[in-house]
Amino acid sequence: MQNKIGKLIITRHQESEWNKIGLWTGLRDRHLTELGFKESEEIGLLIKDLKIDYAFASMQVRSIETLSSVLNVCEQYDVPTVHGAALNERDYGDYTAKNKREMEDILGEEEYDKLRRGWDYPVPNGETLKMVHERIVPFFKDNIVTKLNEGRNVLIVGHGNSMRALIKYIEKISDEDIANVEMPFGTVILYSLDPDGYILNKEIRETSRIKKRSGKEKRAQIVASIGPSSAKHKILKEMMDNGLDVVRLNFSWGDLNTRIDTISIIRKLETETGKHIPFIVDVPGPRVQEKGSHTYDHSLTSAITPLDKEFIKFGIEHNVDYIALSFVGNEQDIFECKKIIEQYGGKQKVIAKIERKVALESLDKIVEASDAIMVARGDLGNEIPLEQIPFVQEQIIKSAKTFNKPVIVATQMLFSMVENNTPTRAEVADVETAISEGADAVMLSDETTIGKYPVLAVSMMEKIILETEKHKSESANLNLL
Repeated sequence: MQNKIGKLIITRHQESEWNKIGLWTGLRDRHLTELGFKESEEIGLLIKDLKIDYAFASMQVRSIETLSSVLNVCEQYDVPTVHGAALNERDYGDYTAKNKREMEDILGEEEYDKLRRGWDYPVPNGETLKMVHERIVPFFKDNIVTKLNEGRNVLIVGHGNSMRALIKYIEKISDEDIANVEMPFGTVILYSLDPDGYILNKEIRETSRIKKRSGKEKRAQIVASIGPSSAKHKILKEMMDNGLDVVRLNFSWGDLNTRIDTISIIRKLETETGKHIPFIVDVPGPRVQEKGSHTYDHSLTSAITPLDKEFIKFGIEHNVDYIALSFVGNEQDIFECKKIIEQYGGKQKVIAKIERKVALESLDKIVEASDAIMVARGDLGNEIPLEQIPFVQEQIIKSAKTFNKPVIVATQMLFSMVENNTPTRAEVADVETAISEGADAVMLSDETTIGKYPVLAVSMMEKIILETEKHKSESANLNLL
């Protein structure tokens, strides 16, 4: 037996004849469309760098056709393959072959969402997601986990619901939160798992059709803070359409119910668009309020307060991706945060916000201990002279690159767009500088929380990134997810 744990690769079948016309397919056999075959080939290109030791697919033709196309593109023709009914799509019973839009009109939006995404919502003469979970998890443990533990890479091609049920087990998602999880077309998920089949690490790869925006693809990501100006379905959808990649929830302001509503809206948009949006929970740290703004409380020794712990727990319960830790002083703050996450049963990654002078003294150690870095220029400007900030920003970015960690540059990047529909020339140059120096992401704060033009701010940020990357030298950017 090899010591190395193998990699699990999961995807769903691509567009079928009934997907195309909006009918529930369930256990009916329908072939892939022309687009479905094309997307299956693109899925193969996404994982061509991986050796596939075993492959699994359902008993249904659209899954089998997808797997065949993937393996052909990968030029791996002799992969041992198993077809199992446990991987089949959910049985939609009496709703099979029904038009989804018509059923939404009949059932109403709330009941329709429960039917499609709910955990134990009954279907006449059909299956609940819970029933799919009960058949796929034993099959996964008995047939697939054993091979992963032997160091083998395993590919599974399933269906939207069978893969959702499997993800629920792998990521320990609650019965309630599984409603927010989608297995979209054009997407491959690569997992590293522990010996029991639970998540250690996750990588998402998407086909060009899914990633494409405005005819071009950018590499640096846009992080947007969400607040009263943007926490609406229509606005968030437009922000996603214009290049939003990652959402930040700033827990220095607002209430938990508002955060829950925002998370719910974005999870629904993920389902509608097939685009995954990572979440950052930004905890306030040891702040005190002075003259209407927050600043660091120097009387405290730890960067993590009891309130931060509650917010970290909230983030874990809602399956966010990152915890951004404010006022980091040294690498011990990062270790403490990761320990708290582990104690609450989470797997979230930690972003170290560099905004204290003392943090610069331990910069490399903080970067090495963290999963990502944020150049938090707002509070940093209260700790060091303003004229030093550009050079400290460059120093932090260089350190992040040395340790191969994603780095975000934040605060007042397009600040004039809080009130105006265009940025200043200086702000455009500021964003360009951050990207040229190697920032993997740039962040909008007030521009998208309280600003008048949140969609325009994202769109402008996208344009600046694309233009900058046309002129900068080729170098690999690190996605936050």
